[in-house]
Amino acid sequence: MNRIIVFSLLSTCLLFSGCAVTAIRNDTTCASENSAQRAAQLHKEGNIAEALKYYAKAIEEHETPQLHNEAGVALLDGGNPKEALAEFNRALAFMPSSTELYINKGTAEILLANDDAAEESFNKALSYTPDNPAALNGKALIMLQRKEYESALILLVKAERSAPQNQNIMFNKALSLEGTGLLEDADNTLTLLLKENPNDAETLNARGIVRMKRKQYDLARKDFTTAISQSPTTGVFYYNKAILQQNLMKYEKAVANYTRAVAYAPTNPETYINRGESYFLLGQKIKGCHDLKKACDMGLCTKFDGYKRAGLCND
Repeated sequence: MNRIIVFSLLSTCLLFSGCAVTAIRNDTTCASENSAQRAAQLHKEGNIAEALKYYAKAIEEHETPQLHNEAGVALLDGGNPKEALAEFNRALAFMPSSTELYINKGTAEILLANDDAAEESFNKALSYTPDNPAALNGKALIMLQRKEYESALILLVKAERSAPQNQNIMFNKALSLEGTGLLEDADNTLTLLLKENPNDAETLNARGIVRMKRKQYDLARKDFTTAISQSPTTGVFYYNKAILQQNLMKYEKAVANYTRAVAYAPTNPETYINRGESYFLLGQKIKGCHDLKKACDMGLCTKFDGYKRAGLCND
């Protein structure tokens, strides 16, 4: 059974606010500054759609790489990494040696699941600024996604030296420690983070996974339960709690939490596989086969095929 966790993305970097400084300020430049300032204020307020309109207006009045970058950051915040990437590329046409722009480009590529392109962007950023913590963290994210935990840990230790209080870096370091089997160190790192933010759901979920691996089942259950109370519509938290209950042979409770996981995150085939197997252990063959077939329809057929070969499920 696979557990699911969310990696902590680096914060996007802004370059310079407003217009680039010029020796002579003309009316067009002033107009674009007004539009840019309005865009930045709307972005800060969370009104992404209106902010983007003003960024477009400011760029039309006086195009600068900073405006393209800020528009890209707004697009990322609005959940549109594809258009954000286009803005970062436009900015790079003006500033091809910008560390910050390559970091932002790499962030967009990660969100688009273009890991090779993201790694190339972070490598480019590191070629200009070798100790940049955001670039190191970004590259480490790719290593984590590839399950290259030792490589990720090396990068994150280096990033932590440059930004020792950065919580995203600490969180990802804990994930790499877990992946390398240093469970006590991972637990200690996550506990340290929770001293600063005791109700952070993702950190509680991560520590629950570590404690489940350490066979500290009561502590793991408490972490998952608290994570769910802080974020009751996050399907992966129910999923991980259900894995714990399934491991403890509490199959009815596991089914209940897998069902909640399906309700909030219906696209994970592992949930259907695990719930299906729990149904079988409860003697509910029809429901079990239905879930295994559902997982197969989503691309994971190994379990369903195995049950068919055993004569337990039909097409």
